[in-house]
Amino acid sequence: MIIYLETNSIMAIAKGRNKELEDFVYHSSGNLKFVIPSICLMETLVAIEGEEKRSQSFSQTIQIEMNEAKRNKELNNSQSFVNYLESSLIDYDDILTDFKKRFLNILEYLRNHGELIEPSIKMLEATLNNPLLPEKNQRRDDFILQVILAHAENNLSMDKVFFSENTKEFGNINIQQVLANLGINYFSKIPNLEGWLNKQ
Repeated sequence: MIIYLETNSIMAIAKGRNKELEDFVYHSSGNLKFVIPSICLMETLVAIEGEEKRSQSFSQTIQIEMNEAKRNKELNNSQSFVNYLESSLIDYDDILTDFKKRFLNILEYLRNHGELIEPSIKMLEATLNNPLLPEKNQRRDDFILQVILAHAENNLSMDKVFFSENTKEFGNINIQQVLANLGINYFSKIPNLEGWLNKQ
């Protein structure tokens, strides 16, 4: 059984946003194979860079506010305010550290239990010339979809699932029909996926 995942699923696990997905992936049976377009790794790297920039911006803003509070001698509770800001800075740093640790953990797991599938120029041309998702801001998702469809076409005899919480792009009826034509069942919620798997 092939389970296709994309960038949002990796990030959801790394950020601790979806415990059901995390448990499903980490406690899956050996007959499930997680398959991910390799371009999703680049997307996760971009997401990590974004998190680091946000963290740096947050840290700089807090440092400025702390310096202002320290200089304001008229403020009665300036020291407690500074302490609060320092505590916030530490907590935020801990969150970023935990995110990076969880991200490395899911990468390690997928390295041992997953498979990367590679894009081709033909797939990119399809995204640029004949996209399934027509909006310009959907090109990366369309590219991911093209890679998954090409892989599915070469594995018609296998049961296949595409899990993504990105229902805006992948959950519409037209895309679900395109997936179904190649034997791919689409799910956006883990309980629904697990219920379907239990019936197989």
